[in-house]
Amino acid sequence: MEKEKCFPRTGSIPISHSPKYWVKEKDRYLRQLLIHDIETLTGRPLCVYFAQLDQAINHTDPDDLSEILAGIKADEVDLFIQTPGGDVNATEKLISILRQRLKSWRVIVPSWAKSAGTVIALSASEIVFGINSELGPIDPQIVTASGPFPCELLANDPQIPQHQRQLYSLFSERMKELARRLLENGMMRGKKDKVDELLAKIASTNGYKSHGAVIDAAEAKLLGLVTAFLKPDEKLATLLYV
Repeated sequence: MEKEKCFPRTGSIPISHSPKYWVKEKDRYLRQLLIHDIETLTGRPLCVYFAQLDQAINHTDPDDLSEILAGIKADEVDLFIQTPGGDVNATEKLISILRQRLKSWRVIVPSWAKSAGTVIALSASEIVFGINSELGPIDPQIVTASGPFPCELLANDPQIPQHQRQLYSLFSERMKELARRLLENGMMRGKKDKVDELLAKIASTNGYKSHGAVIDAAEAKLLGLVTAFLKPDEKLATLLYV
């Protein structure tokens, strides 16, 4: 049965479903209809990775993504992501799955893909922004007694034991080198100098001076990333922000 016929597009309760079923399941089915509408417009499968601010990328996420991709026959997809970031190793595995399974992918950022989420965006062939969209710096943070703190600064703190400083330095380099590989083999291939300039800004506390700094569509373009911008009245934008 066609997806648009599986569930009603109105507030009326279908005869085949009880009122309780409708209340419990309608949001899930309506989201599926919206995804179907977007896929019809773009001509590409849409994979959704959506997390709240307290839901960091972890090692269960790559397995979930792999399961989703197993049901897709196409080798080019749109990846709709919202994430505050998370574990760099889990992020690398997630990107590895994308690279093994797909020929290319476009990342759509409806609101925010921060920190490690930005690294995922860097792995794409193109990053799609709207007026609410933002990426962010990718300098790793460590949660201390005083709250999140940049590894780069901790690595240079003489009051911290040497072995810990070395570890913090490795954390910083790990994220930076992952981003470098993705860019030099992807959307900034053949532009090593531009990659160096970009990483100097987004992978260091000396760049934007805040891990939560906003990298919007205009800034991302200035950085040399391959981007597209959806105006608020464009059909795809209206579907993404429903």
